[in-house]
Amino acid sequence: MVQQLQRESIRIYSYLIVAILSIVQGIVIYASMDYSIRVTSEFGPAFVYLPMMLAIYVPSIVSYLITNAKSVAFYINVFIAIALTSWITIWNAQGIDSASDATPLVAFITLTILFFFLLPWMQMRQMTGSWKIDYSCLMGFYIKNTFLGILASFIGGLPTAIIKLASFLFGIVNLSYLSNLLDGEIIYWVGFTLGFNISLVFLRSVLDVQLSNFASYIARFFLPLLNIVAIVFLVGLVISIVSGMPSTGLGSGTMLCFIALNIVFINFVYGDGSNQYKFPIGLNGFVLTSILLLNIFSVLSLYGIFTRINQYSWSVDRLYAFTIALFLALIILAYSIAILRKRQQWMLSLGAINKVGLLGLITIILAINSPLVDFKAITVNSLIAGIENGKIKIDSSLAYDFKNLGTKGKEAFNQLNKNPEYKKLFDTNPYSEEKQKSLQEVLIIAKGSPELPTSWFEMGNDISSAWFCTSYYSPYMCLGFMADVNQDNKDDIVMCQAYPSGTSFECNVWQETTDTWTLVDTQTNSFDSTQERDEVWNKLLEGQFKLTTKPWQQIGVK
Repeated sequence: MVQQLQRESIRIYSYLIVAILSIVQGIVIYASMDYSIRVTSEFGPAFVYLPMMLAIYVPSIVSYLITNAKSVAFYINVFIAIALTSWITIWNAQGIDSASDATPLVAFITLTILFFFLLPWMQMRQMTGSWKIDYSCLMGFYIKNTFLGILASFIGGLPTAIIKLASFLFGIVNLSYLSNLLDGEIIYWVGFTLGFNISLVFLRSVLDVQLSNFASYIARFFLPLLNIVAIVFLVGLVISIVSGMPSTGLGSGTMLCFIALNIVFINFVYGDGSNQYKFPIGLNGFVLTSILLLNIFSVLSLYGIFTRINQYSWSVDRLYAFTIALFLALIILAYSIAILRKRQQWMLSLGAINKVGLLGLITIILAINSPLVDFKAITVNSLIAGIENGKIKIDSSLAYDFKNLGTKGKEAFNQLNKNPEYKKLFDTNPYSEEKQKSLQEVLIIAKGSPELPTSWFEMGNDISSAWFCTSYYSPYMCLGFMADVNQDNKDDIVMCQAYPSGTSFECNVWQETTDTWTLVDTQTNSFDSTQERDEVWNKLLEGQFKLTTKPWQQIGVK
């Protein structure tokens, strides 16, 4: 990976173009963030955030690309940026009825990721005039763009801070008009955008730092460290399986982050493979073996996602998670095949694998934001199938989900709502107090225990943690029994509650006073697994418990 952060030759008039775009950018962002302007806008919901999104991305991309304003490739790239920003913003706003309900968050995240991966291809195309791109140069641009973006963001904050400071100082010396003029949100935005974009262009023209080599040196330490973590995890997994101890969770999201971090460090260390870097003997074999073992993480992450899908059906979030997991699994599989086929020379295949992977990722992002792979439509069909086979509970929360799945979701909801039975269930609020049973109905009395006094149940909402037991949507397991906890020859009430998939339970001790019951103690019992917790819980249900004296004393006041 020999690509350096080289200076770029930028014409002086480019700064004027960038300055004008920056001023427009700041003004449009300020206006778009004003709620009253959005609500009164004549644009439909699909277009209400379009000016802001264009203002965020187009001037920033121009600042990354501009060298010569006469370049045809430059204008083609700008046109592509405008087209992609417009399409993805409008696509993600489909099905929204009111401008006040529109949100650009998904479009913002999508465009940020898309342009992060696409921008270096644009830069290389503009620089070389060809789409036949060297991966080491491409990798250098990824590192360069990230570094310059962070540095330019910091520099962009300086004018904003200086303007704020100037406004405060002018106010001290009674220059109120000037102070109020500077103390405006629009001025702060323009100050930031000018500072960000001009500093970005300037840094491209003057900075020459070998960041690729620096990143490679850092990754050579952290990649083996990640490999050690992977080995320890897999050893623990084998021990858990052999011993029959259940895992405490699926952790698919964490595993995906772990795989992605490994891929990043692998690319930092080896680049396109042309330098054929090898770790010291012994460590090199360990690293390659660990890369092969990452396939297990891929399988586990996919297993966790499919487990949730089997429980709850597909959702937009799970579709994104599955897509990411499948993409990362294919990358790791390609690395593994290269290692098995070429052994020590496997890194020579990295450039081709990663270029195909990057193009595939860009294609996937574009496909997701098109009718080809409509995640909302897939989710709607999955929810309908889940309703038909009884997997999904119908209530007002499900109705809300349908209404937030665009036009097809609303159409599906309207169709289902024609069924009188479904309509009644759709109107059911899972959190409504009307749907909650009383504590006396749901509390299980331990075997051998006397019935709990009615006077305690009559306390209603004053009973601590009772809501967890009576919740209609996701009730806890709850039990109660009578026991002389404080050894005063009077029975006290013990109520315990446990979340079904948790690894602990909590017990509250209630003591009878003159006219009521008072909470006198709370005890939490934690276990290594849900299975171990359930074994103890079942013993409590059977009335198999004992009282032991606490090793500490009650704290009081002298």
